[in-house]
Amino acid sequence: MATPVYKTAIIGRVFFLRWEAPPSQEEIHAVFQQMKGVHAQLQHPLVLVASLSPKSSVPNSEQRRNLSTFHSDARPLFTEIHAIVEGNDLQYNLQRVIISGINLVTRTFDETFHRVHKHADLVAPFLGKSLGVDGVKVIEEARARGVV
Repeated sequence: MATPVYKTAIIGRVFFLRWEAPPSQEEIHAVFQQMKGVHAQLQHPLVLVASLSPKSSVPNSEQRRNLSTFHSDARPLFTEIHAIVEGNDLQYNLQRVIISGINLVTRTFDETFHRVHKHADLVAPFLGKSLGVDGVKVIEEARARGVV
């Protein structure tokens, strides 16, 4: 069996998801099942922080379609979604365009709900504000676990 291209961790009320490469449909399904389980246990407020490895390739059209459906399905489970797109400027811009496109297609573009960040440290203030936690410590823990 192949090694999954993702890592997940729950830290407080934050679901961290790290994509090392574009996921397969099966991997998306496995992550979504985890998300549903966490949501059933914790309920709202629950925040998603998804990060893309700087080594990740740009998803092809089928992968983008799968990710778009995944985003639409996962959206109701979270009160906020933060995407962290790492990498060089060209890669960052390509990934950001894809995420923005998914948001437009799924009609989920909302700066107060879904934000795209260049690195994890930019997410910390939002976690502090929305969850009343020390966002810096949450990000440090996520970094230690390898999910950002």
